[in-house]
Amino acid sequence: MNTFLLRDVVNADSSASISDYGAHVLTWTPAGQPPVIWRPAAVQLREGTAIRGGVPIIFPWFNTGWDGGRPVSKQPKHGFGRVSFWAFDETAVTDRHVRYTLDSTDFGDDLLAQLNSGDHPRFHATYDVEIGERIAMTLTVTNDGDEPLTYEAALHTYLHVGDVERIAVHGLESCDYLDNTQPGVPHCSATGEPITFDGMVDRTYLRGDEADTPITIEDPVLGRTIEIINAGAPQAVVWNPGQAAGDAMGDLAVGEWRGFVCVEAVARLDRSVTLAPGQTNTLSQTLSVR
Repeated sequence: MNTFLLRDVVNADSSASISDYGAHVLTWTPAGQPPVIWRPAAVQLREGTAIRGGVPIIFPWFNTGWDGGRPVSKQPKHGFGRVSFWAFDETAVTDRHVRYTLDSTDFGDDLLAQLNSGDHPRFHATYDVEIGERIAMTLTVTNDGDEPLTYEAALHTYLHVGDVERIAVHGLESCDYLDNTQPGVPHCSATGEPITFDGMVDRTYLRGDEADTPITIEDPVLGRTIEIINAGAPQAVVWNPGQAAGDAMGDLAVGEWRGFVCVEAVARLDRSVTLAPGQTNTLSQTLSVR
């Protein structure tokens, strides 16, 4: 049986807590600030179960996957990356950096067969976390096989806010989006307005040329602005369950939905990543606060 090990990284600028299970960043707290990365008061650590909060690594499929232009039914939901123990690289650790690795040889053929990548998909993934005045999280995947490798990926970041119904998310005003709360997931035109929250919001923003534009969260309750810079992410998912769904979630306490918003770096659906043999791709997210 694997052991749940939480690693604390502390320096003069900030602190973070990271679990080997899922290579999961649980918290990040800049010096003199409330936490920026959110976790619930009671975190469930159970093998085979995803950790709520923090920064789950979604890989190698999002939700239950996508194939041939239609949703499919891959399991586990959101891939096996977030419910696997990653290898901690002892040679790369400092008080500002940690590295984890994950290899296809760690998994059985039944899981790998769900990848849209030929008969014998092979890959290795590296996850680097830089911790200082900002936190930078970088997922790098290399195709070690002889056939193209196609996968979906996301950094599903939970960000701590004073009250989600009082924040505004800027930087996605000019982007069309898919409304995941509606039947058929309709394609919606850009609103030209910042995102605000009154009930459930679950949208996949199609960023295009705006993919490197910073996203900001204006938080009048905590009196700060969180800046999010995604790279290698053609989409951004913005999610909060709202009161009805949030209070019904078994791994959240009543009212905890109000204290977070998810702003995710995403490559999924028709913007999934396809790597030729030997090719590498990087998806990253950097957070800072002012």
